[in-house]
Amino acid sequence: MTADDERENSPGGYGTPEDDQGFYASYESKEILGSGLASTVRRCIEKGSGASFAVKIVDVSTEKQSDKDARRLYEETISEVKILRQLAGHPSIIAIHDFFETPSFLFTVFEMAPKGELFDQLNATVTLTEKKAKRLMKQLFEGVKYMHENRIVHRDLKLENILCIDDERIVISDFGFAMILPDEKLLKDLCGTPGYLAPETLRCQMYEDAKGYGLEVDQWALGVILYTFLAGYAPFYHRRQLMMMRLIQEGRFEFRREQWDSITSECKELVSLLLTVDVAKRITAAEALRHPWMAGVGEAVVIEQRKTRKSDKRRLFRHAIIWVRFFIRLSNYRKFSQVIDRDAVKKRPFRDREIRHEAESAMFCVYGHWVNRGFHYSRDMLFANAPRPKHKREATVQSG
Repeated sequence: MTADDERENSPGGYGTPEDDQGFYASYESKEILGSGLASTVRRCIEKGSGASFAVKIVDVSTEKQSDKDARRLYEETISEVKILRQLAGHPSIIAIHDFFETPSFLFTVFEMAPKGELFDQLNATVTLTEKKAKRLMKQLFEGVKYMHENRIVHRDLKLENILCIDDERIVISDFGFAMILPDEKLLKDLCGTPGYLAPETLRCQMYEDAKGYGLEVDQWALGVILYTFLAGYAPFYHRRQLMMMRLIQEGRFEFRREQWDSITSECKELVSLLLTVDVAKRITAAEALRHPWMAGVGEAVVIEQRKTRKSDKRRLFRHAIIWVRFFIRLSNYRKFSQVIDRDAVKKRPFRDREIRHEAESAMFCVYGHWVNRGFHYSRDMLFANAPRPKHKREATVQSG
């Protein structure tokens, strides 16, 4: 069946005359990339340019849902479009290309994300190097900084809502829960995913006199993301959700030796500053970009060079040669044979990083979700209440 045939036979007004004057007049609908309860994401081709995009089609009819749910979906989609147009042009935020509205469906056209969700990329690698994590976090910090400068809070930052445009560029997507906050206004409604919820969000659900929450919830979510990048598991996960909520409210997490011994102290400090319960002390995205861990070796060298007098240039050159030799030897470290105690590996095989990565990657490929390995490795419940169906894991663009 062709796309046109499917459109004509689809229920809920998919082939109504007004569609021909809107989305379908300008785009050719292609295969399904992902789907949600009331939305479908398809690849589409712009007829005028031949360029590929992704269109999220949201069903706002009342044939399969209540008037209340249809109205909520309509308002969320319109709000998302408004916010994305306000944030248009930033490289770390998904670009909206077009929008069409009919009585039954809303069509939002986005840039394509061929590499899929960052969640899937992490599944394939288990953890990231500090260098890679730093490049990704820089983009996320810059995107959140721009959002907050415009008084926009995302409220649902997570790995599934970060899309990979290519091997280097990532973008923040899914602004369905995002809101524009007037000055001094705080929110109290519960939005987001359990593993990413900030303590102040949970307090609003437990205490009637809770103050509320604001832009800072996004910084907390970034802390969860950075921790997960480097550890391979969530900082506050527990099988019992009530216990997990308690860990979050207390900000109780740890840098376990097996995963964090090789991570720099500057990185651990930044994670701790992001996962700070006291909102007033929690570091902002703008401050995180100026943190020593984000500045990196290259910037520090430039600053130091500016301070160096001309008479010290020869000494600096000699030191540079020594550092180059050191890094060359360091890069070849993995090529050297390592002595491994066979008995120790039998008792604790996951203590070896390479063995752990290979085993966990294989388990994910076989079972389609992370197999539980004790308290800290319940990866099947990492950021959602249940493993996602296969067709959703394979979605390569923003999915409702």
